[in-house]
Amino acid sequence: MSQITLITPPDKIYNKNKNILLVYPSDKIKNELQDILSSTVDAVNIYIYENKEPQDIDWLLGVHKMCDFVILELEQLPLEIKKIESYLVSHSNTYWLTNGENVYYNKISANKIYNLDFLNNKLGGVIEKE
Repeated sequence: MSQITLITPPDKIYNKNKNILLVYPSDKIKNELQDILSSTVDAVNIYIYENKEPQDIDWLLGVHKMCDFVILELEQLPLEIKKIESYLVSHSNTYWLTNGENVYYNKISANKIYNLDFLNNKLGGVIEKE
């Protein structure tokens, strides 16, 4: 089992652990991630941005840049984050989920996912530590 550190705004941790950012995750995504993390040995930092009150967008953008994986559920986002969702999706570290059929984000990002199974291969040694 890995060492997991849970981080919320305004905190940041600077270490060599893998970093995952969850932006307004559903309970389903939280449970999937919990199952995946239970079988990995890597130390992982989990950043969560989900408060119902307005938060620090600068924190979100800064953490987005430093994370290895960003999980973004488009239907879960509040209006203030929807304004920047295309910016977030356009980055190669962002993996996004949607129930929408005709989403133009397929044109700017090939990282559409349906679950977190892809993380099984990414955590636990496939990605080299620095």
